Amino acid sequence: VECAKRFFGHRLLSSSESREQHGVDLRVADARNLPYDDTSFDAVLEKGTLDAIYLSGGKDKEMAMQHLSMAVDELTRVVSEGGILFSVTAACADQIESELDLRKDDWVMIRDGSFFTTESGYSSNNVDAMIYAWQRKSKEI
Repeated sequence: VECAKRFFGHRLLSSSESREQHGVDLRVADARNLPYDDTSFDAVLEKGTLDAIYLSGGKDKEMAMQHLSMAVDELTRVVSEGGILFSVTAACADQIESELDLRKDDWVMIRDGSFFTTESGYSSNNVDAMIYAWQRKSKEI
């Protein structure tokens, strides 16, 4: 959080100036404790955030998994029914996939991280990372 304040500037993060002037609502929050209501977003994109949270556990893999689980709990909590969680990861793809697999009653994987090539020869992955996507299931009425 402090790093983001230094990078973006406290004024930009704490005022309505960015919304009014730039049409952007920029906020910084701890991914393990998000300040948003349940089902607040149609989609969440995380690119390396879960990697950083997992790696912050260092050699303590139990703490790393605990923090990763907390962040996945929060990311999945804020996505609406039918919404998408999109993850680009390099450091802990197996761990993220495992965490979402624990939630398979509510989430279905729609992009499994494998390499994909279109009929015209374009590839889906030109970075050293895995690309995953899950969709939150709609509740039956």
